Amino acid sequence: MIGKNFEKLFNRPTPNLMIDSSLVAVVNQEDTLLHAVLVLSNSGYQIIPVVDDDNCVRGLISISNIVTSFDNLSLFDEDKLNKLKVSQVMNQKVPIVFDNYKLEDVISLLIDNNFVCVTLKNGYFLGIISRKTVLERFTQVAHNIEREYELVERKL
Repeated sequence: MIGKNFEKLFNRPTPNLMIDSSLVAVVNQEDTLLHAVLVLSNSGYQIIPVVDDDNCVRGLISISNIVTSFDNLSLFDEDKLNKLKVSQVMNQKVPIVFDNYKLEDVISLLIDNNFVCVTLKNGYFLGIISRKTVLERFTQVAHNIEREYELVERKL
């Protein structure tokens, strides 16, 4: 369990770790793979969320998903990429926390993922919490904790 004093420092300057969905590159599950390749190439991200028409998270997609999903599929075969849908290759295993997330849950999911999707209970996509954002906060706490607290070693 994360201590309350640590969490207090971690939540400065704001408890909101989430990057709003309006700032996150996403694709729709009905988009073509060509569109997904273009979004991934232009966004600079390795993996991005997939949403449906109601903006609910349905999966994740990456260039790796695309090129390994079908035999003989090339990123340069625009005709083939234009015939296939994101829903056909997306990974449906998505690290998700709800909007009332606990820091511990986020950290646990970030061990194996670059980001965690934040949704409402119905799956509506609110945004992401990135591993980078959390690590920046941990760095901030590590540099400032002794300025605010007197740390005393306990003899166990």
